[in-house]
Amino acid sequence: MEALLAQKRRIRSPVGAGMFYPEDRKEILDYLRSFDLEEGQGGHAQAIIAPHGAWSYSGKLVARAFSSAMGRSGSIKRVIILGPIHDKREKGLFLSNSHSFHTPIGNIPVDREMSEELEFHGNFFEINDIPHLGEHSIEILLPFIKYCFPDASIVPILMGQPKAQYIYDLAQALKTVIAPVLDETLIVVSCNLSCNTDQKTARLSAEEVLRLFFEKDSSSLASAILEGRLNACGGALVAGLFESGLLDKTHACSADDNMVSAISAENNTVYYSELSYI
Repeated sequence: MEALLAQKRRIRSPVGAGMFYPEDRKEILDYLRSFDLEEGQGGHAQAIIAPHGAWSYSGKLVARAFSSAMGRSGSIKRVIILGPIHDKREKGLFLSNSHSFHTPIGNIPVDREMSEELEFHGNFFEINDIPHLGEHSIEILLPFIKYCFPDASIVPILMGQPKAQYIYDLAQALKTVIAPVLDETLIVVSCNLSCNTDQKTARLSAEEVLRLFFEKDSSSLASAILEGRLNACGGALVAGLFESGLLDKTHACSADDNMVSAISAENNTVYYSELSYI
């Protein structure tokens, strides 16, 4: 068991390939090429919000989000990628001690020095690969990172069940560690807007989450999530990013047709969207 964990720490293997997105390298490359994502051609977003649904539902949105930052492809050295943990038993903020994360189109190195800096400046950060091993929220976006920014490293951050202290801790650590290198960093948050058995309720919740995202209203967003009035999966991470102040000089952008829905295996209606902050 210890040998297996040691190997996984060196190269973290994907858990969603073949389920959320294709497992075949050629199929993935053909899919990504269909979106005309070309180096140096696109927007100059400082941060993006992208969904973590199956590519068949949300892939177009993810591609649009990454396109909004492709104009910076030559200057981005690292991608800070934040995702929620779906296992409700997990509590805290988790960095990775893997050397790299594997995707079917190539490995992505982990910026372990940056991870250690974040842990040092946070009270609730832990460098622990165990929560990463079975979580898909970050993994679904990794092939896009590898394809769009092939030379960039990643700093994977997972958040367990949202708490006010985690949001604040994330904000302070990002402000301290990322602000000095913001020009060479892209921030990606993996987030779905809403999930509900009633389609109308899910839609209304998604629209409210989008409004708060556009307004960068960290306080209202955090309160609504912590009180259970909104259930954006990853919304607490967005609140922490807003609270950090890193996006204060940016404005939110999105396409007019920026929201799609799908029915989950549990018969819930899930809404997805994408936003960029330029």
